[in-house]
Amino acid sequence: MRFIDDFFNTEIKIRKYKFSIFDMMFITIISCLGLYFRMALFNIESGDYVLAFADWMKECHAAGGFPYLGIKPGVSDASTFDYNCMFQYIIVLLHYIGGGMSDMYLVKTVSVIFDYVCAITIFRITYHITDKSVTKAMLAYAVMMFLPTVVLNSAAWAQNDSIYTAFVLLSFLHMLRRNDNRAFIYLAIAYSFKQQAIFFVPFVVLMWLKDKVKIRYVFWIPVIHVLAMVPAAIAGRKWGDLLGTYGRQVKMFSKLTMNYPSIYTIVSGELGGGIRKMIISAGTMATVIIMGILAYYIYKTRFNVTGRYMVTLIVFTAEICCFCLPAMHERYGYIPEVVAVVYGIVNAKRIPICIALQVITMITYTRYLFGSTVVTLWPLSIAMLIVIIFVGYDLYLQMKEPEVTSVSVES
Repeated sequence: MRFIDDFFNTEIKIRKYKFSIFDMMFITIISCLGLYFRMALFNIESGDYVLAFADWMKECHAAGGFPYLGIKPGVSDASTFDYNCMFQYIIVLLHYIGGGMSDMYLVKTVSVIFDYVCAITIFRITYHITDKSVTKAMLAYAVMMFLPTVVLNSAAWAQNDSIYTAFVLLSFLHMLRRNDNRAFIYLAIAYSFKQQAIFFVPFVVLMWLKDKVKIRYVFWIPVIHVLAMVPAAIAGRKWGDLLGTYGRQVKMFSKLTMNYPSIYTIVSGELGGGIRKMIISAGTMATVIIMGILAYYIYKTRFNVTGRYMVTLIVFTAEICCFCLPAMHERYGYIPEVVAVVYGIVNAKRIPICIALQVITMITYTRYLFGSTVVTLWPLSIAMLIVIIFVGYDLYLQMKEPEVTSVSVES
């Protein structure tokens, strides 16, 4: 063997992971290139940044930092903040950090940091599911560094979907390890940042039905959700106002689809408000019924719940939620799009699913960010339906497998 091969294959142990020198060089280069990729997009000013995040930073500066938490949003121009208070804490923290950096760079930097948290967690999930394959875990990490929708979301859009998704992924990792207490703590933190974390909840319920997670730790969700509001309450916000944030968010949007390629793209956008409300109620109930049917079938069917099956189930249930629920934004498919990376790495034949989700979502992203030439969404809805059917069929086949073809969920 050549000297260079001996050098490259020299192993270094970091906690329980064993990396070769070549692995370390690869991950270092990929991480640096991923950062450069993101920084190249930092000067893009999205509509969400101009109309929301920029104003929130200015309002926080005007209020002097911490006092900004105590101003009731919507009453005056002093606060137009409409997220849950967890992200407002980040805004306040950025006010104090400052350092001469532009507000836009600061906001994007936070999201980029969590891009890396997501990538590291995807590495750990892949490592666990593939029976400790460092090579496959490395590939999953590398894909996360350059996944188009992830990069666009944080570096171009200045959105923060990587934050709550990072905690959802950590929750999933600890469910795989059967550490249910920590799993629910991370899920609670994710929900406290954004209510889109509920797209992970159907998977949790189904795993409870299969006795793969203990539901008794669910109390962490309301406990941490309320505890997260304490600093804002101390600053002066009323508890009723804080607890009603997610309810107000739901009422903010009355369109059947907010640029997401869902089933509602076939319905005219010119419908009256009353009809739209009825369709929204009916669509929400239809989604619950679909999940109920799925839960019944999965509970009644005997099969081996493998790590690969769990990954497939997350992609399937989260995409069904986004496809069938009304008033979905194009960004709401973030969780299944990220988990699809593991789905493809674990089984190379499923890589086209990951690619298809990226292409579909990239088109919807660019419609908003750059004014894409794609005018209608219904062809993308058909493509998304085909993807969902394919993943659902794969899920069915895995339930029919006579023996375990992947590592068990317990290490």
